[in-house]
Amino acid sequence: MKSKINGFTAVLLSGLLLTGCASTPSAPDEESSAEPADHGAIEGAQEMAEAPLHLVTIDATGKTGMSDLLSGEETDLSSLPNIKNLDTDGRYIFADTNKGVDIVDSGMWSWNHTDHFHYYRAAAQEVGHVTGQGPVRIIGGPLSTAGSTGVFFPETGKGILLNNAELAQGRVAEQFSTETTAHQGILAPLGEGAIQSEPASGSTPAQVYYLDAQGQRVDGSTAECANPTDATQTAAGLAIACEQGIVVASETEAGGLEFALVKYPKGTSEDELAVDLDHRKSRPVVAAVAGDRGAWVINTRDLTINRVMTDQKLLKVVAVGDTEGHVVALDDQGCVQVYSTNADKVIGTTETLLKKTLKDPVAMDSVNLVLDAQRAYVSAPAEEQVYEIDFADSARIARTLTPSVAPTWMTQVGN
Repeated sequence: MKSKINGFTAVLLSGLLLTGCASTPSAPDEESSAEPADHGAIEGAQEMAEAPLHLVTIDATGKTGMSDLLSGEETDLSSLPNIKNLDTDGRYIFADTNKGVDIVDSGMWSWNHTDHFHYYRAAAQEVGHVTGQGPVRIIGGPLSTAGSTGVFFPETGKGILLNNAELAQGRVAEQFSTETTAHQGILAPLGEGAIQSEPASGSTPAQVYYLDAQGQRVDGSTAECANPTDATQTAAGLAIACEQGIVVASETEAGGLEFALVKYPKGTSEDELAVDLDHRKSRPVVAAVAGDRGAWVINTRDLTINRVMTDQKLLKVVAVGDTEGHVVALDDQGCVQVYSTNADKVIGTTETLLKKTLKDPVAMDSVNLVLDAQRAYVSAPAEEQVYEIDFADSARIARTLTPSVAPTWMTQVGN
């Protein structure tokens, strides 16, 4: 059921159920951001027949490696020491050091061309550094060689919009920068500009608003959004996790901007709100942990929200966005669970995969769960392994990978 409330679309939800541990390529989405005619190619890049999927792993010393998921070939990358957090847009690796961001280009990327994809590989290279203070929130754009990437430092309120065309050439260049009051917030690319958050001030509520390509605020492009914790690009627009719900910002055919709000149900407590939004790139469905009781699954095109209820507390959850409605989660017992929203049931659960890691709080802080159209990957830092999960085949463990660079930190590129 939908109703218009204060310019937003408010949406009700339904509940689903997911249980605990076991004892023991979709087609591209029809909608995507418009892209230049170069189809994502850059000089020196080789076009590939399929996505050049690689795992990037970084050990405790900062040694960084990249493993080809098809051939198994391993490549050394520029060292990334003193990591506090790791992000990627599917090509660039952003290492948060609490003193800024170190950026490495993996040289692997995919380009969404509406009804099909183009795939490229090039030489990896160190790009550079963005200086800042404290933890950073990175929000990538839908395309790695065009548009921009948002960098926001909550402790200072400093935001920097990076030019992706320059990153693709191995250079760090600002499109524009912003200064706001220190707050939990975002600077997220959208169209030729970006969405900026702003905390409440006096009678003015906390909000997000649109900045044009020059960083100038656009009149009439504001939506209420308190304490935004994350944002991510989807096929239907930019999804933003706010206290009120998930705000979806999108461009209109007339060149304007509109906001829709997917509201949490009445009775949702503060500790059940979405913090991190995660999904397969270029898809409209996102997922987030829902406190101690399951996960939120949000369709940013249909503006619907469902809650998957669980017996175990979930640590991470990712929406695949495929025709089967797969959702992949890691629970606090170290098990990977796979749920089908279409079938409304759990279709598979692994045995405990992270026995040693579960006993090490530091190692648990860097565990990651990523996926592509066919497989999910969960890192086990203490075991120094990465598990490849076939989520469409009852959560079958397809491979146990032991990269030469231990996966203290792990992510996937080329998607």
